[in-house]
Amino acid sequence: REPVPQDAPVLRRYLLAGLLACGACGRRMESAWSNCRPAYRCRHGRTSAMAPDPARPKNTYVREDKLLPHLPALHQLLTSPVVRARRRTRAGTDVRDTASPGEVIAYLRAQEITITWNPAAAALQARATDAAKTVTVKAR
Repeated sequence: REPVPQDAPVLRRYLLAGLLACGACGRRMESAWSNCRPAYRCRHGRTSAMAPDPARPKNTYVREDKLLPHLPALHQLLTSPVVRARRRTRAGTDVRDTASPGEVIAYLRAQEITITWNPAAAALQARATDAAKTVTVKAR
Protein backbone atom coordinates (compact mmCIF):
# COMPACT_ATOMS: atom_id res chain seq x y z
CA ARG A 1 0.00 0.00 0.00
CA GLU A 2 1.11 3.52 -0.66
CA PRO A 3 0.49 6.32 1.82
CA VAL A 4 -2.10 8.81 0.62
CA PRO A 5 -1.06 12.46 0.81
CA GLN A 6 -3.24 14.23 3.37
CA ASP A 7 -3.84 17.26 1.15
CA ALA A 8 -5.35 15.24 -1.72
CA PRO A 9 -9.04 14.29 -1.43
CA VAL A 10 -9.71 10.57 -1.61
CA LEU A 11 -12.49 9.51 -3.95
CA ARG A 12 -13.92 6.16 -2.99
CA ARG A 13 -16.61 4.52 -5.08
CA TYR A 14 -18.96 1.86 -3.82
CA LEU A 15 -20.90 0.44 -6.75
CA LEU A 16 -23.34 -1.57 -4.64
CA ALA A 17 -24.01 1.09 -1.98
CA GLY A 18 -27.64 0.94 -0.91
CA LEU A 19 -28.32 -2.30 -2.79
CA LEU A 20 -27.01 -4.90 -0.32
CA ALA A 21 -28.86 -6.23 2.70
CA CYS A 22 -27.52 -8.60 5.34
CA GLY A 23 -28.92 -12.13 5.20
CA ALA A 24 -28.31 -12.64 8.93
CA CYS A 25 -30.27 -9.68 10.29
CA GLY A 26 -31.98 -8.04 7.31
CA ARG A 27 -30.34 -4.63 7.78
CA ARG A 28 -28.85 -2.68 4.91
CA MET A 29 -25.10 -3.26 4.69
CA GLU A 30 -22.88 -0.20 5.01
CA SER A 31 -20.01 0.67 2.71
CA ALA A 32 -16.54 0.27 4.18
CA TRP A 33 -13.02 0.53 2.80
CA SER A 34 -11.08 -2.68 3.40
CA ASN A 35 -7.47 -3.28 2.35
CA CYS A 36 -7.56 -0.57 -0.34
CA ARG A 37 -10.76 -2.00 -1.84
CA PRO A 38 -14.47 -1.26 -1.53
CA ALA A 39 -16.31 -3.64 0.75
CA TYR A 40 -19.57 -3.86 2.69
CA ARG A 41 -20.21 -4.74 6.31
CA CYS A 42 -23.04 -5.32 8.72
CA ARG A 43 -22.49 -4.85 12.42
CA HIS A 44 -25.98 -6.21 13.22
CA GLY A 45 -27.19 -3.10 15.05
CA ARG A 46 -24.05 -2.45 17.09
CA THR A 47 -23.59 1.11 18.25
CA SER A 48 -21.06 2.66 20.59
CA ALA A 49 -23.91 3.79 22.86
CA MET A 50 -24.97 0.22 23.65
CA ALA A 51 -23.33 -2.32 25.88
CA PRO A 52 -21.93 -5.28 23.94
CA ASP A 53 -24.37 -8.15 23.56
CA PRO A 54 -22.64 -11.55 23.60
CA ALA A 55 -25.56 -13.12 21.69
CA ARG A 56 -25.13 -10.74 18.74
CA PRO A 57 -23.59 -12.44 15.69
CA LYS A 58 -20.11 -11.46 14.55
CA ASN A 59 -19.77 -8.65 12.03
CA THR A 60 -20.26 -9.63 8.40
CA TYR A 61 -17.86 -8.41 5.71
CA VAL A 62 -17.82 -8.98 1.96
CA ARG A 63 -15.57 -7.34 -0.62
CA GLU A 64 -17.14 -5.80 -3.69
CA ASP A 65 -14.78 -7.59 -6.09
CA LYS A 66 -16.09 -10.93 -4.78
CA LEU A 67 -19.68 -9.97 -5.67
CA LEU A 68 -19.33 -8.23 -9.04
CA PRO A 69 -18.54 -11.35 -11.13
CA HIS A 70 -21.84 -12.93 -10.03
CA LEU A 71 -24.06 -10.00 -11.02
CA PRO A 72 -24.47 -10.93 -14.73
CA ALA A 73 -25.75 -14.41 -13.80
CA LEU A 74 -28.12 -12.86 -11.26
CA HIS A 75 -29.38 -10.41 -13.91
CA GLN A 76 -29.93 -13.14 -16.45
CA LEU A 77 -31.94 -15.20 -13.99
CA LEU A 78 -34.02 -12.17 -12.99
CA THR A 79 -34.81 -11.05 -16.53
CA SER A 80 -35.29 -14.38 -18.33
CA PRO A 81 -38.98 -15.31 -18.67
CA VAL A 82 -38.36 -19.03 -18.34
CA VAL A 83 -35.34 -21.14 -17.61
CA ARG A 84 -34.02 -22.37 -20.93
CA ALA A 85 -31.33 -24.85 -21.79
CA ARG A 86 -27.97 -23.21 -22.37
CA ARG A 87 -26.98 -22.60 -25.96
CA ARG A 88 -23.38 -23.66 -26.48
CA THR A 89 -20.97 -23.79 -29.36
CA ARG A 90 -19.30 -27.05 -30.35
CA ALA A 91 -16.35 -26.08 -28.15
CA GLY A 92 -18.71 -25.81 -25.18
CA THR A 93 -18.68 -22.01 -24.87
CA ASP A 94 -21.90 -20.44 -23.62
CA VAL A 95 -23.32 -18.08 -26.28
CA ARG A 96 -25.90 -16.23 -24.18
CA ASP A 97 -25.44 -12.49 -23.96
CA THR A 98 -24.38 -11.28 -20.53
CA ALA A 99 -24.71 -7.80 -19.13
CA SER A 100 -21.79 -5.95 -17.59
CA PRO A 101 -21.81 -5.38 -13.81
CA GLY A 102 -22.51 -1.68 -14.46
CA GLU A 103 -25.60 -2.51 -16.52
CA VAL A 104 -26.82 -4.92 -13.86
CA ILE A 105 -26.38 -2.32 -11.11
CA ALA A 106 -28.32 0.23 -13.19
CA TYR A 107 -31.09 -2.36 -13.68
CA LEU A 108 -31.24 -3.17 -9.95
CA ARG A 109 -31.49 0.53 -9.06
CA ALA A 110 -34.16 1.18 -11.71
CA GLN A 111 -36.25 -1.78 -10.53
CA GLU A 112 -35.55 -1.01 -6.83
CA ILE A 113 -34.30 -4.56 -6.25
CA THR A 114 -32.25 -5.21 -3.13
CA ILE A 115 -29.63 -7.96 -3.09
CA THR A 116 -29.28 -10.00 0.10
CA TRP A 117 -25.84 -11.35 1.03
CA ASN A 118 -26.09 -14.53 3.06
CA PRO A 119 -22.69 -14.97 4.74
CA ALA A 120 -23.39 -18.51 6.00
CA ALA A 121 -24.17 -19.84 2.52
CA ALA A 122 -21.91 -17.38 0.65
CA ALA A 123 -24.83 -16.62 -1.68
CA LEU A 124 -26.46 -13.57 -3.26
CA GLN A 125 -30.23 -13.48 -3.37
CA ALA A 126 -32.45 -11.01 -5.22
CA ARG A 127 -36.19 -10.78 -5.08
CA ALA A 128 -38.05 -9.15 -7.96
CA THR A 129 -41.33 -7.82 -6.64
CA ASP A 130 -43.15 -7.44 -9.97
CA ALA A 131 -42.88 -11.11 -10.89
CA ALA A 132 -42.54 -12.51 -7.36
CA LYS A 133 -39.36 -14.21 -8.50
CA THR A 134 -36.52 -15.02 -6.10
CA VAL A 135 -33.10 -15.81 -7.51
CA THR A 136 -30.06 -17.13 -5.62
CA VAL A 137 -26.50 -17.24 -6.98
CA LYS A 138 -23.70 -19.02 -5.08
CA ALA A 139 -20.64 -16.80 -4.66
CA ARG A 140 -17.55 -18.92 -4.12
